[in-house]
Amino acid sequence: MSGHADIVAVQYQSRAMALVWLDLSTGAVVTSHAGLWEMLRRGLRDWAGSVVHPRDGQAFLSAVYDHFFLSGYRVHWLRVSGLKGVQNTYRV
Repeated sequence: MSGHADIVAVQYQSRAMALVWLDLSTGAVVTSHAGLWEMLRRGLRDWAGSVVHPRDGQAFLSAVYDHFFLSGYRVHWLRVSGLKGVQNTYRV
C-alpha cells in the first residue's frame, strides 16, 4: 500500500470498526473486514440507485459511505497519508 488513501470507517453496533479504503496510488479498493468482502465485491447502489462496482474507484467508495449511512451506521470519511501496517486486509 502506498500510504495515501481515502477511507470510509464504519462503526458497528458492537463498537467494532470496519475500514474500506481506496488506495490513491493504485486505485484498489481494500477492506479490513472479511465479512464485508463478499458484499462489496458484488457492488452497491449509489445515491441515485445505480449499481457501482469497486473498479469505479471514488464513486464506489462514495456508494459504500451512502449504503452504511442510510442503513443507520456511524460512518466517517477520512483522507490519510502515511497509512501503513493495517493487518488483515482484503482486496475487493
